[in-house]
Amino acid sequence: MHRTASIDYGVDIEGEVDCVLDNGATRTFRRGDIIIQRGTNHAWKNSGTEVARVCFTLLPSAPIKVQGKELEVHGMADLGRIAEEASNIV
Repeated sequence: MHRTASIDYGVDIEGEVDCVLDNGATRTFRRGDIIIQRGTNHAWKNSGTEVARVCFTLLPSAPIKVQGKELEVHGMADLGRIAEEASNIV
């Protein structure tokens, strides 16, 4: 799972991909679906049998605070760990 300090805009170009949230909720996106999120702790999973392609644009945003506490975000230095965690999602 990871969270970025950004507003993320994505378009599913090909295949199916699941967005898995930290509360266990899952949403499946298919070709043509648009994804918009901000500060969501999530992971991605290819739920189909074919290659999935999603194009994202991330725009920096202000830190997200809940009850006065700033939520942890992950940056480019965390990409190796994030990829490893994603490969372990079943």
